[in-house]
Amino acid sequence: MPAVKQFDRNQGLDRAMRVFWKRGYEATSIQDLVDATRINRASLYATFGGKRELFLAALARYEEVVVKPLFEALADPEPRRGIERMFEALLRRMSDSSYPRGCLYTNTSLECPTAGNLIACAIGEFFARQETAIHQLVSRAQAQGVIDPNRDARALARFFLGVAHGLNVVNKATQDAASLSDAAKVAMSVWDNAASPPRTGSRARSNGRLGAQSR
Repeated sequence: MPAVKQFDRNQGLDRAMRVFWKRGYEATSIQDLVDATRINRASLYATFGGKRELFLAALARYEEVVVKPLFEALADPEPRRGIERMFEALLRRMSDSSYPRGCLYTNTSLECPTAGNLIACAIGEFFARQETAIHQLVSRAQAQGVIDPNRDARALARFFLGVAHGLNVVNKATQDAASLSDAAKVAMSVWDNAASPPRTGSRARSNGRLGAQSR
């Protein structure tokens, strides 16, 4: 009996993830995946199933290794800093030329109508998790008196979610770090405008860290 070829599953997923990220789901062929993962076709099917199943596994791997800093940022005990750190994590990834442009989730969402229901559901679930994390942070800010409790926390969460994925779309088209940083800074001004009126003195100004990301 011939020996079964051994390979590192996560390494294979990392390579498949980058191919899907760069080329897109529809444009990626099984042969592209065979070449990128260095796993023969039979082993690829036996381990992951078909192309769709491999893509779903690659999405999960993407969230584990690429998106993790974003969710860690949203767990910051200081709510405003959590949103700022989320944008910093995005800008840092976008400035790293070793990554493909855009975001695997955002890029795929643009072709969801042709990618199939399971993939569309996975994308929707990810967006919902991110929105929930932002909403919890905004709600915490309201409980701390940082954000005006009369503001719609859900609407603010959806705004920040939209900006985050808008940055991913812009990054897919261009690598202009200054424009991405400018958009993030303007988004943070919305947070400041939603803040509760200060009890005494003037409101503290932003520390400007987002601007430093593109310098």
